[in-house]
Amino acid sequence: MTIKSVAMDLEGTLVDVERAHHEAFLRVAADYGFVLSFEEAIERIPGFIGGGDPAVLRGILRLLGSDEGQVEALRLQKMKYYNEILKEMKIRPRPGSVRVIRWFQRNGFKVMLGSLTPKVQAAVLFNKTGLDKIIGRENIILGEDVRNPKPAPDIFLKTAERAGVAPQEQLVFEDSAVGIQAAKAAGSIPIAMPVYNMPAVIKALAEAGAVRIFMDWRKINIRSLLSDINKTLAG
Repeated sequence: MTIKSVAMDLEGTLVDVERAHHEAFLRVAADYGFVLSFEEAIERIPGFIGGGDPAVLRGILRLLGSDEGQVEALRLQKMKYYNEILKEMKIRPRPGSVRVIRWFQRNGFKVMLGSLTPKVQAAVLFNKTGLDKIIGRENIILGEDVRNPKPAPDIFLKTAERAGVAPQEQLVFEDSAVGIQAAKAAGSIPIAMPVYNMPAVIKALAEAGAVRIFMDWRKINIRSLLSDINKTLAG
């Protein structure tokens, strides 16, 4: 058993728009009189990093002591803030990520994108970055393509299926603990590529099962990483 394909998350992992999401969440909470710092949100809201809109908004509602039936209303409010913030951001692939994608492609690996980002939202990021053209639209799995969100394994089971490999032959790059859990649950090899270099974030990634943690795509020695992982799989 050796690594034959690679699956990469989109938001955070390849394109750093996490700050836009998190600032939008904090603005929603503040609208209801609950002012949180980023650090406090990480501690008090499960899945604040990478947990997805419904989970984070439910966490905010629990802090407010409000009915979770308001999630959709808060989601629309959050997306309004997110889109406003996004207009002010320079959106581009994280430095070094495209080089890594192309290295894998040149060396015969299938490169997939597996993200719970909705298609409409992903289209904005693709338009700004061109990642859909680099990876290929046929190799992209998005939120509407799977039933269960992370940490369920659905997204990475689907990327492995589309690539034509066993999940155990798939290397997954993720920025969040729930993404790492999803990759591990699928039986794939999870590599963390977080946006935030914070002790709480790194600890959560390690506890979720990340085999390696990198803060920068440019710091990855791909051949060495694959050699180490393939040796582990062979053992």
